[in-house]
Amino acid sequence: MMVETKTHIHSWRDIFITFKMAFDPKKMFLGYVGLLISLLWCVMAVSFFSALKIINVSPFFIIKIILSPMRENCPIHGSNFSSVVAGFSGGGFVVFVIIVLGLLAIWSLLGGAITRITALDYARDENVRLMDAIKFARKKFWSFFWSPMIPFIGVFFFGLCNVIGGLIGRIPVLGELAVALGFPFAFIAGLMMVFVGVIGVLGMCFMYPTISAEGSDAFDAMSRAYSYVLSRPKQFCMYCGIYIVYGIICLSIVAFSAWLVIHLSFCTVGFGMGEKFYAVKSYILQRCDIACLGFCMKPVDKSQTAASVLGGWSLKFLAGMLIVYIFFIKLAVWNFLVNYVFSAKTVIYFLLRKEIDSTNFSDVYLEQSSQNELGSDNVQDDNLKSISENARNDF
Repeated sequence: MMVETKTHIHSWRDIFITFKMAFDPKKMFLGYVGLLISLLWCVMAVSFFSALKIINVSPFFIIKIILSPMRENCPIHGSNFSSVVAGFSGGGFVVFVIIVLGLLAIWSLLGGAITRITALDYARDENVRLMDAIKFARKKFWSFFWSPMIPFIGVFFFGLCNVIGGLIGRIPVLGELAVALGFPFAFIAGLMMVFVGVIGVLGMCFMYPTISAEGSDAFDAMSRAYSYVLSRPKQFCMYCGIYIVYGIICLSIVAFSAWLVIHLSFCTVGFGMGEKFYAVKSYILQRCDIACLGFCMKPVDKSQTAASVLGGWSLKFLAGMLIVYIFFIKLAVWNFLVNYVFSAKTVIYFLLRKEIDSTNFSDVYLEQSSQNELGSDNVQDDNLKSISENARNDF
């Protein structure tokens, strides 16, 4: 039985299909799970280290990022995050590294599964099962985990070389002479830090797609990331420019749709419920402006909001449930952004791989079980062909 497959243009215009690919139910589920676990991990880690007085950061700062209006998120992130980083001590930096490593571990599994689903969908038009994608990401977990860290390890190594040279300079006379004569090596190390860091960060977007498509390790992902950025810088910049601009447009549409859902729901239910619902809404707005997703004309002035005291437990329960519902709607917007980024970068990887390595789009690593299934399908097709040929000969 012949199965009609989808067709892709296999050009830069395929970046535009990533909007639809981001809404794959399996990816949406993985994105939701990843965001919830990431949020839980950050809150727990910040709470734990704050209780130990190692850092002075409220765990509600993490939740505020999700609940605050998207229009206000950028200045909130910029000012608060910079102030937090500026106040980091040695212990605070260690806590920051621990949190980042935890997030990297979470997305090494879930992000790897998302890129695996995208790779098979785009290259072979295959609808891979959710558990198969997770199993693949679990087998390649350490490759997914270490590949984004390699550029930072390289920068740390060359930086450490300069630090050691500076320590040698503390030796009287001989150390100073050694630093004076060997300082060109410090410039070389600085050049390597710039090269390894900048190109590594630019090419980091290809590391997960490389592992998902090729079934390779972290070093192959690193080499392809550097190679693709340096070999086709014009195509890389063009593809990334299209993906960023198109992503901003798509994110605006999704965020506006989510805001419209919230706004219309509040207006219609409030029209029917009357003053009680408006009291609940005022009660919520006194605590967090969550009813806006970045398209409000102006921020809500909480000082002008009528003070609302909800006497009954049922109204407080209603207010709490509304916050939970809106939280998940807002999380869906972030979920779309995560899935879009992983999907678009996977498609861009296949486009650059075709241009640079002349590799066929359908060339994707398949595990042994998948190969056996494909082999059995081919055997069945051959049997059907032989049966039809024998039937024609008998006729």
